[in-house]
Amino acid sequence: MRSRVEKYIEDKGLLQTRDPEVDKPIFRGPGFEGVPEFSELDSRISDALRQARERTGLTHADVAPLLGLHPQVYGRYERNETKMNVTRLIHLSELLDFSPIDVVMAAAPYRFGKTEREAERRRELIKIVETLPADAVDSLLSLVDAMTRLPPKTEN
Repeated sequence: MRSRVEKYIEDKGLLQTRDPEVDKPIFRGPGFEGVPEFSELDSRISDALRQARERTGLTHADVAPLLGLHPQVYGRYERNETKMNVTRLIHLSELLDFSPIDVVMAAAPYRFGKTEREAERRRELIKIVETLPADAVDSLLSLVDAMTRLPPKTEN
């Protein structure tokens, strides 16, 4: 008889893998091309942060004091020398005017769709929804809610 955890692993399609950052075997969801190492995810996060900062036209020296950091310390995030915590990510998103979802999508697009195209389409949809006025969000949510209650389409 399978345990609850074994059933969960199977139901979610998790893969047992090893990562240089973790001493023991771990379970991960697969990406589009296998399971990326944590260091690859960290590198993608660093790249996304650098691109967000560059879009603003600000330098490390400009951004660092807004975070209460020395420019060298901030630079470590963009050079993937220091791991970003979620609190700092939220703070940066406030300062540089990006959605934290953008960084997560850049690091792990496979979390947003089964194919690269599906993930990109969802990213496009999220970007549109983020810019909608509140009344349009309410209307869209009502529409989507009604659509989810429709009976499944049957093939003839």
